[in-house]
Amino acid sequence: MRKIIYVLLILLTIYYVSTHYEELKQVLEVFGEGDGRWLWAAVGIQILWMVNIAAAFQACYAVMGVKVRLVRLVILTSAAIFVNVVVPTYGVGTVAVLVTDGYRRGRPAGKVWTAVFLYTLFDYLGFMVVLLPAMIILDQLGAMNIVFITAGIFAAAVAVVLVAMALLGIWSEMKLVGTVSTVVPLVNKSLRPFLRRELIDPQRAKTFVREISEGLMLIRRSPKYLLGPAALALSRKLLMIMILYMVSRAFHHPLSLGVLIATFGISYLFSVASLTPSGVGIVEGAMVITLVALDIPLPTAVAIALAYRGITLWLRLAYGGLALLWFGYTPSQPIRADAVIGNPSMESNPHNFQDTDNA
Repeated sequence: MRKIIYVLLILLTIYYVSTHYEELKQVLEVFGEGDGRWLWAAVGIQILWMVNIAAAFQACYAVMGVKVRLVRLVILTSAAIFVNVVVPTYGVGTVAVLVTDGYRRGRPAGKVWTAVFLYTLFDYLGFMVVLLPAMIILDQLGAMNIVFITAGIFAAAVAVVLVAMALLGIWSEMKLVGTVSTVVPLVNKSLRPFLRRELIDPQRAKTFVREISEGLMLIRRSPKYLLGPAALALSRKLLMIMILYMVSRAFHHPLSLGVLIATFGISYLFSVASLTPSGVGIVEGAMVITLVALDIPLPTAVAIALAYRGITLWLRLAYGGLALLWFGYTPSQPIRADAVIGNPSMESNPHNFQDTDNA
């Protein structure tokens, strides 16, 4: 499916280039007249954004009582984005990299899973804080459409599911396991006519929720530690909005606050509600459509979208490739099952619960 999507994107790109040559010349002119100082400033903010991501994972690990150095997490999370985009992991590249690293260092797989789950939860909640005003602004400016609404409903539904899982896991492991045991067969049954297979392995789903339930129960002891991941999730969105603003300044068309929030909201929305990894090809198109609908000239809109994604995705992907070489993880090789879900050899040794992380 992913290969088909990539082929379609390539064909559409070729078609657009061949039929919109004059518009592309105008886009190149906008790039040529851009102020590189603002782009370099945006790259500087992007580095802070990457550190923020690592700090958020560090805070989530801390909730689990696991200590990991910030520098190491910067490298690991950079490697994870490379895996997510390049390898068909359907969004679990972050888990693969972090769990593999945890397996090497004797961290309980359940605590690593829970830390990733908490990061994802707060990332979605932080995004919801931005998405609501973005949708209101788009509606008020007459730029709302059915595609944006549908994608927004999907993202909100994912956020509700994540919150429900977290609350059930904190409240009762049995409640969460029972709910998943009921829901997973229904999901598989409803999608089997289309996929002709089970989307979710019921047994692995039960094992997974048991793993994260043990970690979520730890939140009862120290709920105050959740403030760190929450604050970092919100500040991370602010940093991305700052990058978008600096990119717009580079092309001599600074965006107003309302346009910034609306454009960022749509760009992030389609990075999570997309069939392509990190919304490759989809986010750029959605950004251009939004900016043009908000009265930004088409050549400038295209330049802003491409430069923004170049900094927030493709530049980070380059970092990730180097980080992956340092990390030594080979995506083509499967991760051991006990490193991902259920590792009794780790859990039987209580001394493995503290990570010294000397490297």
